[in-house]
Amino acid sequence: MKKYKQFRAEQQYITEVGPFASAMMTAMAVTGLGVAGWKLFKTAKEKIKGYRETKQEKKENQENGVFVNIKKWNDEAGKIISEPVEIAAKGSSAANMSNDEITKKEKELQKKEDPRNKAKQGESERGEKAAEVERGGIEDVKDAEEYFKNNDEAPPGWRNAGDKDKPELMTTKDYNKELERRKKVKKQGLTPAEKKKQAATKAKLMKRKDTDIKKRKIEQLLKFGEFISEGVMNDLLKAGKSKKDSEITLDDGADIPIDPLTSQILVKYIEGLSSSEKNRTIQQIQRTERAFMKVLGKAHENT
Repeated sequence: MKKYKQFRAEQQYITEVGPFASAMMTAMAVTGLGVAGWKLFKTAKEKIKGYRETKQEKKENQENGVFVNIKKWNDEAGKIISEPVEIAAKGSSAANMSNDEITKKEKELQKKEDPRNKAKQGESERGEKAAEVERGGIEDVKDAEEYFKNNDEAPPGWRNAGDKDKPELMTTKDYNKELERRKKVKKQGLTPAEKKKQAATKAKLMKRKDTDIKKRKIEQLLKFGEFISEGVMNDLLKAGKSKKDSEITLDDGADIPIDPLTSQILVKYIEGLSSSEKNRTIQQIQRTERAFMKVLGKAHENT
């Protein structure tokens, strides 16, 4: 009975491992390995599976790059924090690492960093103890502000990060951190919110400038319009603003076809004349077609 059960177990395993395994196990049986052979094959199969998984890990790590988390002392935070460190760039041959190899490398790097962390932490703790003595017992910001108010200066171990009228008292350690922070902010320039506000202000100023320019042009046009409010000049102004060709009717009954650009050229020419010349020229082009064409020719010559 025992042999039958053992035989069934062997047959079931052969079914699970597949045709290739069956062939292998048959060969093992032929060579006399028997049950010991299929156990040996089971171990080999597990190794093959592990090899495939490791190969896949290496492929993925090479595609994405390799990063490890190393605990390092951070001067600004005043404590040990975990920081991501790239040990192999994306696509590089060095990134062809298994997860076990990455873990091993992480431990090696952390082991090198630990002595520095320990030294920095001890240095910080000694500095804090020295600062407590140096501050003469003043630990609270309000007490430091009171001292500043009475003595017109920061107490020992404290610094003023603001100005005289609006003090911003902090310990020397925090003061140094604040200076570093301000340097970084200055180097980085404006924040996204500040840039957005600056752009909005600039756009507002440009819009105001454009409005002022348009307003001045309208005022100039109205001023000139007082002089040419009627007759041919009024028709020219309308023609210049039109999107299609127009007709100008003269005193002699002639209708002159004119396009917007020509109207604008003629108005600009007359606008550039002196007051006396304007009067004379307007009267001239108002009378006859010949006079109109003569002035139009001068306008084109001066454009």
